[in-house]
Amino acid sequence: MNRQSRNNSSSQKRQVSAHLADDLKTRYSTRAVPIRKGDSVRVLRGEFAGLEGKVDTIDRPNSRVFVEGMTREKTPGGTSSRLSVHASKVILTSLNLSDKWRSSLLEDKAKTAKDRETEEGTA
Repeated sequence: MNRQSRNNSSSQKRQVSAHLADDLKTRYSTRAVPIRKGDSVRVLRGEFAGLEGKVDTIDRPNSRVFVEGMTREKTPGGTSSRLSVHASKVILTSLNLSDKWRSSLLEDKAKTAKDRETEEGTA
């Protein structure tokens, strides 16, 4: 999807994806999946690099992810504001598989990749 069509598309349809951790990558035979609320991510860049937490909300138009624990205190003893990180700067460490459709989709993808490997091995 090129930049123009991505920016002109409805933000409700827009998916914000992130790369999977190595163990998930081998289990599901895919590099990236769309982020959902409840997924666990590890921040790779910025002030909060190394922080692991669950996804609170997703800002689809800007491709930003709000992670639990990423807050900054505005004034000493005052209110704190939530911070976001771009989806390309996080890695998914565990997936929220409460949705049957999402879990079956990932399992089917892994099965297809496994079948493809066995076909290449026999051919």
